[in-house]
Amino acid sequence: MIENKKSTKIYSQEVIDTQHVFTKDDTVYIKNNASTESIDNWSPIKFKWVSVDKVQDKLVFE
Repeated sequence: MIENKKSTKIYSQEVIDTQHVFTKDDTVYIKNNASTESIDNWSPIKFKWVSVDKVQDKLVFE
């Protein structure tokens, strides 16, 4: 006899909030969403690039 197995996959229904960014001369800029002008407005933000190695060192596996 073959048993019917239910799928244990879980899919997230949460929306991922994203924003447009670009870099120029080691500065990261984010698009101002409130702008209603035809020309896109961009603002520099504080951002520090971190190597993958440093990020992996900070990860805690349980």
